[in-house]
Amino acid sequence: MKRIIYLLIAAVSLLVGCNPAEEAWVQAGFTTDKESYEIGDLITLTNTSTAENAQIAVCKWEFMGKVSYELAAPEPFSVEEGGDYLFRLTVTSDHGSMKSVFEKTIKIIDDGIRPTADFSWLPEQIVAGEEVVFTDQSKAAEGCEIIKREWTFGAILSTEENPTVTFGSHGKINVSLTVTDNKKRKDTKTVTVDVAKSAGSLGVLWAHSYDEQGVVIGTSPATSADGEYVYVSSSNYNLVCFTKLGERVWGFDCGQNNEPNRGSDYQHPTPTVDSDGVVYVAVGDNTSKADAAKSASLYAVKGGADGGTQKWFTSIGAKSSMRPFGAPVVTDRYVMILTNSAPSTDGMHFRIYDKASGVLQYAEKTSSGSYGGCVGLKDGRVLVNTGQSGGRSYGTHIFFPKGNSWSKSTNEQNYAPNDQPNGSQIAVGADGKAYILCLNLGARISTNETKALVYCYDTKKTTEGNVSAPEWYTAVKGENKQTGYGLVVDGNGVVYVATDKYITAISSTGSVLWATEVAGTAYGVPAIDNEGYIYYNDTEKGSLVKLEPATGKAIASLQLGTGLQSSPTISADGIIYVTGMLEGKPTLFAVEGAATGYAANAWSQMGGNPGKSGYMY
Repeated sequence: MKRIIYLLIAAVSLLVGCNPAEEAWVQAGFTTDKESYEIGDLITLTNTSTAENAQIAVCKWEFMGKVSYELAAPEPFSVEEGGDYLFRLTVTSDHGSMKSVFEKTIKIIDDGIRPTADFSWLPEQIVAGEEVVFTDQSKAAEGCEIIKREWTFGAILSTEENPTVTFGSHGKINVSLTVTDNKKRKDTKTVTVDVAKSAGSLGVLWAHSYDEQGVVIGTSPATSADGEYVYVSSSNYNLVCFTKLGERVWGFDCGQNNEPNRGSDYQHPTPTVDSDGVVYVAVGDNTSKADAAKSASLYAVKGGADGGTQKWFTSIGAKSSMRPFGAPVVTDRYVMILTNSAPSTDGMHFRIYDKASGVLQYAEKTSSGSYGGCVGLKDGRVLVNTGQSGGRSYGTHIFFPKGNSWSKSTNEQNYAPNDQPNGSQIAVGADGKAYILCLNLGARISTNETKALVYCYDTKKTTEGNVSAPEWYTAVKGENKQTGYGLVVDGNGVVYVATDKYITAISSTGSVLWATEVAGTAYGVPAIDNEGYIYYNDTEKGSLVKLEPATGKAIASLQLGTGLQSSPTISADGIIYVTGMLEGKPTLFAVEGAATGYAANAWSQMGGNPGKSGYMY
């Protein structure tokens, strides 16, 4: 017993005498090269933090609304607005719990001296399709010079001093010039010009709000095969039919079965119009603050002038959620949907229904958080994007027909098995090649090189049980965020892909032809008209933008709503339909241009065609 007591006393003595926490410390600190700065001056920070009997493990810098983690100090930088700015450094030692904070207020002096932005243009009467020369008449302050010019013509960019512009759209368009001097002081001038109509310009035919509540996020217009009717929906679960002349024909309540989260600000799927005029739409978001017992739903509604009546309805199942950016796929026999949250009844995300009766024919699990697109092939196979599961992605599943059922490819046999489709929409060319836009996870190319990849697979070479090799994969600029981006394919196999900041053209062999920077932020999937021109929505600018196919040059920009979080739809008669928000309400815009139809020999838009069936080749 005495021996045990002696050992305990010795152990306590060792602990008391050798406590490293009492001997170690860390002290945060930094200096600046000056005590005050003028706008545009470079600010240099020097880390003077120290530690005793410890190592500095983490340096957290907080300033100008930014956070960075650098042991030395951030690279020198400048500030463009005057004021007193608080800089904070938090230093953590390798002991973890030992921290120290140092703060310093840095003064940026604004002497009020700025360049003055100004410009003129000739001819003063602007006509769409005719060249206009804009002349920079800006002036710099004494002792300074203007070193940078940024023009925006709606959603078209230029950095030339005196750009020559040809407007492709008519109506009122904002022209803006921002000039920056050598001290990084800026000034902006904006003028709204009135562009007269020409034979080939874009212009608004009509615009109508179609719901008093809800939002447009991801849901795009769909039209009948003949272009006579256009259908829209919103997160308020209302399906509305318009004629191509802008007459509202009818509305149908898709929330009559107590679907969850009606009117919320979540993504809502696009309706699909079958060749016989029946409209299919899925509703119900159960991912946030909703009653888990409630179910999402799939409706089949009669279309056309005497439509607006339900053909059938099916409950998807408790806890189910419809948040994909695509539309139901409609084949000759089936309706296919991909849920974001699988119903608790069977846990299956991908679901196939008999389109005549609405009876469930097949269901299969993909991965948690599925919200991307799916495509039906004429031979019965189906391509289905996956979401993330366990911190990774499994690319795109291939479902192979087995009589009245299907078998799913394994994760290793998927298309792009280690990259993330991230809500994007699939496209298929007339030659059977499938194109998939992915968020780059580094499986083939370093994430430092690109944030987005486009994969091309030949579906004709894809066989069950074998690992498919891509025909090619190509890095593109920008990022594939969760906003329903995707791609389209023209009749020559040229792929046009949208990311957040770029529209990129890729040849049939995988080489980048051009990449056009977006003035604001792109949204959704582009569309191709029957003359080969490409259209996309710039949601930040609220504009529909038209690009020249050979060069990617923006030749028209038409301002519409305050946010166009959707994909443009080109109808059989060439009318371009866009959904967005205007004055706080979901709104449908009908736009006229020079085109007389969509690219019928191509996967011309989201879902492949104006009806969004996702079923062509």
